[in-house]
Parts: sequence; structure tokens; C-alpha cells
Amino acid sequence: MKKIKIFVCCTEQSGENICSNILSRMDLNNLIIDGVCGKQSEKYITKKFYDLSFFKSIGLFEILLSISKYLKMIKNLKKEIIQNNYDLIITIDSPDFNYNLVNQLRKSGYNKKIIHIVAPTVWAWRSYRAKKFASIFDEIFLLFSFEKKFFNFNNLNSTFIGHPIFHIKKRERKKHYKYISFLPGSRQNEVLKLLKYFNHIEEYINSEKLNWKIFIPTLPHLEEIIKNNTKKWKTETIISIDQSKFDDYFNDVFMSITCSGTASLEIAKRNIPQLVIYKLNFFTELLLRPFIKVKYANLINIISNKMIIPEITNSNLNKKNLLNAFLNLSNSNENQNVQINEINNYLNEIVKDYSPYDVSADRIKRLILFPEPIKN
Repeated sequence: MKKIKIFVCCTEQSGENICSNILSRMDLNNLIIDGVCGKQSEKYITKKFYDLSFFKSIGLFEILLSISKYLKMIKNLKKEIIQNNYDLIITIDSPDFNYNLVNQLRKSGYNKKIIHIVAPTVWAWRSYRAKKFASIFDEIFLLFSFEKKFFNFNNLNSTFIGHPIFHIKKRERKKHYKYISFLPGSRQNEVLKLLKYFNHIEEYINSEKLNWKIFIPTLPHLEEIIKNNTKKWKTETIISIDQSKFDDYFNDVFMSITCSGTASLEIAKRNIPQLVIYKLNFFTELLLRPFIKVKYANLINIISNKMIIPEITNSNLNKKNLLNAFLNLSNSNENQNVQINEINNYLNEIVKDYSPYDVSADRIKRLILFPEPIKN
């Protein structure tokens, strides 16, 4: 029996998590899988063209500085894909890079089935991307049910799969907790940007002699960076890459300072009060501001259209604002309880209690066994 050839492309950690979990559910005996991925997925990959570590940009300004590198990658990947004539292409997250790669393939006449997992956030900004994606992709997998209405096109199948944080359990309620958690992000650039703001919180904890420890869960490629940038801290700090221990630590976390994105949704699912922060490059913020349609950065706030989770972003993120928001939350049990209660009112709308990996793997298997007509 001829083996099915699949190309996968994920260029950031959230996509890598999805990729590895889906591939682990596939029957690899009948497949040849090549592509772009990180350490988690490479055990399923026959030929790896680029590692996750090649992709470090986070904002438009940073991407523009690296544009020649990314264009060269796209050119090389396009050549490999055409030469290998894969039966199925799966791109995951990273909408700008993956759109440009697939667009180049379609312009070259490539007509095999291409699916994209994790829709671009067209409901927040750059809504025109929905139509552009529909013009080149055959199917899109959605994390949120409300996204269906944004991708309602005749030539695009859309499959709601659910969100990867489905499995996260709520923190145990107790009188006393040991830790405050810092989640600085999954990309090197954003981690380096945000760590100086975490420094302000650590300095305050130390100066006030508060009986708290700091817990920083992170990824292997960021561990040394975080260690080097926190080695002068006087507060006891645990930096962990062991995901099997994360639940135990989080059960002892009373609040979190969290980078905007998937991490803040994970903290919300754990029922841990949090303060969300983010910092784009100044020029990136300036260029993107006219295109952003929503008032908030955090998904819970966007869905509810109010500030349930306090957030300080971009030009508003400074030491004074950060410490004020931190004290307002950390010193008030009432504010913490109100946040958790309000989050739970909206969380069920966002996160379903089933595995998106099972849904995705089943759909991909069906596409392999019963290929549907490909768009012209």
C-alpha cells in the first residue's frame, strides 16, 4: 500500500503543541510526515526542514526586520513541497507566515488539499483575512464556535474542534497559597521584553518582605534566558520546564501575572486571579492601531466586552501602572473572587470539555481515506 505523504508547518509553540498531539493520534505506519516543527513533534517527522527556533519575531516591526529570512524560508519550502508532491498540507497557527507560503503554492498551480488549524483572529483585527484564507485553503479548523460566522464561505469547509486547554483543571481552593506565578510568554522576544516588568513585581515582593515564592513555568528553549535574567532576584524563584509538575505548582498559586494570549486563557481555566500584560514594539503598535477592532487584549474581556481581567498593554505598561494594578488585585480577596466568578460566566462559551486533538485527528483521517473534491 502506498504511503500517504503529509507536510505540516507550525512555527510557534502553541501550534507545536497542537501538532504533536494530533500526530500522536495518527497511524504513522501508513504515513510519511515532513515539515517545520519543534522538539515535541520531530519524533513523528521523517524530514524536518526548519526548527521552531528559527521563528522568533512577534510584532510587525520585528517581522519586517526579518523579512528576507522568512521570504527565503518560504521559497525553500515551496520548492520542497512541489518536488515531494505531498497528498495533504497542514498549516497550524502563524497565519501570516502560513498564508504567504500557501499563497505562493497556489500561484504555482499546486492543487492538493490544504487545511489550516487555528483561524486568524479576524474578529479582533484585519477581518479581510477571512476572505483571503477562503481563497486558498480547502478547510479551516476553528478553536471557538463563534468563529464559524466569520468563515462562512461556499468554497471553504470549516470544522469546529474546540480549544487545547480543555483538559486543564481548576485550582484547589485553600486558605493559604505559596506562589505567585509569572508567565512571560513562549517567544524569546516577548519574554525578554516582559521580564523587566516582572522585575518590578519581584523587587516589590522583596522590599515588602512578603512571604511569597515565585513560580515561572516555561519551555526548554527559554529556560536559560529566564534563569540569566532572574539570577539577581532575591525572592525564591522556581523556574520549571517539567509540565508533569505544573498542576501541582498551580494548585499553590494565589495569583498570576500573565502574558496576553493562550497563557491567560489557561490561567482563567485554572480559576487563578490574574493581571494580563503585553508590550509590542512602539512602531508595531503605531502601525497596527488603525486595524484593531476590539478594546481589549484578553479573550475573556473581548467576549464579555468589559474589563473582567485587568490588563496593561503597550504604551500603558509602565512600573507605576503595573504596581497599582498588582496591588489592587493582590490586596483584595473581593476583587479576586469577583474576577473568578465573572470569568466562569463566560468560560463555558469559549472552552468545551472535549479534545480538539481527537476531533482534528479523526477529521484528517477522513480526509486521507475519503478525499473530497478540491477547489479549482
